[in-house]
Amino acid sequence: MNNSHMQFALTHLRSAAVVLGLALLGCSAASANGDVAAGKTVSQTCAACHGADGNSAMPTFPSIAGQSASYLAEQLHAFRDGKRVNAIMGPQAKNLTDAQIADVAAYYAAQTRTVKAPATTDSIPGAHLWKFGGHGNAIAACAACHGPQGEGNQPAGFPALRGLTPQYVIESLMAYRNDQRKTEHASIMVSIASKLTDDDMKDVAQHIATFH
Repeated sequence: MNNSHMQFALTHLRSAAVVLGLALLGCSAASANGDVAAGKTVSQTCAACHGADGNSAMPTFPSIAGQSASYLAEQLHAFRDGKRVNAIMGPQAKNLTDAQIADVAAYYAAQTRTVKAPATTDSIPGAHLWKFGGHGNAIAACAACHGPQGEGNQPAGFPALRGLTPQYVIESLMAYRNDQRKTEHASIMVSIASKLTDDDMKDVAQHIATFH
């Protein structure tokens, strides 16, 4: 990574971390008291799509095992409150209490994410976007926030992406580009996704699929 790429990525990461740290204070406090055992009970209605341990077997539904409790809680609050619209998750989250959200978030955060069949065919443009960013430094390196192997950054609230299917990654990036996610810190990804072409999204999704 050259100096300009490194400086851009570090600047983006620092500013995003500050924003996220402020935005996630309330959510982190709520999820910190989540009960894992109680969350396992709540999660029974989630297992059909996300897997009993949070490792989904279906490409249209994301694996959420090992995701940070604060991030999961934030997304569930957004689904429940209509800030993130989804025909399946909206009704599922509608009747969850704050305590149930904290519990189920704690349960999935305590699980271990597995990648059963990482892709063997990589994308060179996707790998470059992930490691260095692109479009004349207009797009920050994905790895700056999500980690070299998509492991995420829990303290900063950046989600883990390893184990997500290309289909789900592309759908998520398009949702951000179309400003369809209204979570507290979604503006970071909206800004990035607005600069990505369809091919960019496919390339980076293909690269993410290679993570073990």
